[in-house]
Amino acid sequence: AADTFIYFNDLTDLFASMKDGIGEGGYAVFSLENVSEESEARLNAIVPQWRWQLTPSGRVAHRKEYVEDIAKENGFQTVLYDKLDNFRAEKGEGVRGHLFVLRKDSSLKKDE
Repeated sequence: AADTFIYFNDLTDLFASMKDGIGEGGYAVFSLENVSEESEARLNAIVPQWRWQLTPSGRVAHRKEYVEDIAKENGFQTVLYDKLDNFRAEKGEGVRGHLFVLRKDSSLKKDE
C-alpha cells in the first residue's frame, strides 16, 4: 500500500489515522509524486506554501515540506527521505516523486 497516498489530496485525515493506528516506534513507508520542475517553480512563485496539486494523470503531487510538516504535527519523524526522479513514466515522460520513511515518536513537538 506504499503507492496509494498519491490518490489523497489533503493528508490531514490520513495522518490522523496513522497517528491513531501506528504504535510508538512504528514506521510508515510510502511514496508520493511531485510536480514537474517547471510546475514546482511556478507554484513556488505564485503560492509559496502550496501543499498539493492534482496532476493531469488524476494522481496528486505533494510538496515535500507539506508532508514533513503534517508528519511532525502527528508525531512522526522523517528518518529517511529520498528524492525519486523518473520513478514512473506518464505518457513517455518521467515522473518526479518522494520516498518517505517515518517513525512514530510522540515526544515530537510541532515547534521543534
